[in-house]
Amino acid sequence: MVDDYYIDLEKYPLIKFKQELTEADLLPSRKILKEQIDTRFKILESKGIKNLSDLSTSLKTPKKAKEFAERSGLPQDYILILRREVNSYLPKPVHLEKFPGIEKDTLNKLNSKGIKNTAHLFKIIKTQEDRAKLAAETKISPEEILELTKLTDLSRVKWIGPIFARMFLDSGTDTVKKLSNADAKALYGKLIQINNEKRYTKGRFIESDVELCIKVSKMVPMTIIY
Repeated sequence: MVDDYYIDLEKYPLIKFKQELTEADLLPSRKILKEQIDTRFKILESKGIKNLSDLSTSLKTPKKAKEFAERSGLPQDYILILRREVNSYLPKPVHLEKFPGIEKDTLNKLNSKGIKNTAHLFKIIKTQEDRAKLAAETKISPEEILELTKLTDLSRVKWIGPIFARMFLDSGTDTVKKLSNADAKALYGKLIQINNEKRYTKGRFIESDVELCIKVSKMVPMTIIY
């Protein structure tokens, strides 16, 4: 995948991951991650797992995850949910048409150059010069290119899909750097107001969800220069 697109999992220690799970308000399908958490994380440590990179490598495929479960004695259903949780720190690139408010003509112009998702776009919009070059080549306005750049930037954060990237952008917290310095309570209030006005999503989200996005954003490489 693209360099600096994701957080560096080697810099995400296992103990921090454990703390995040302990404090998180997990969905019922993920509650198993809190069960016997002290004992299970000690087992992970005994198997040489020091950070999320180690864990991701050990659980890279369903087959490897099953083998790890057998080797460690940890329940297979727990390991599979744990694998999904680790993979969520590496969100899949977003197809650009999934972002609300992007003109069809803009998407067609980008598609003609093979730019279909945020990973493709990320490679060529890191600096003002990059963005100016892309605008000139595609005849897309600089304002639209900047908008897509910010949506791409935000979508690199765990849990921020295309709808929420748009909501964050509309709130003025429109880059990873701004998000990393945001106040969760104030930002949550803005997001609720925006969603009430524009009806972006019927999905329920709470202040602690926003707080977690802020925490994770601090780990995302701030490689886009504005």
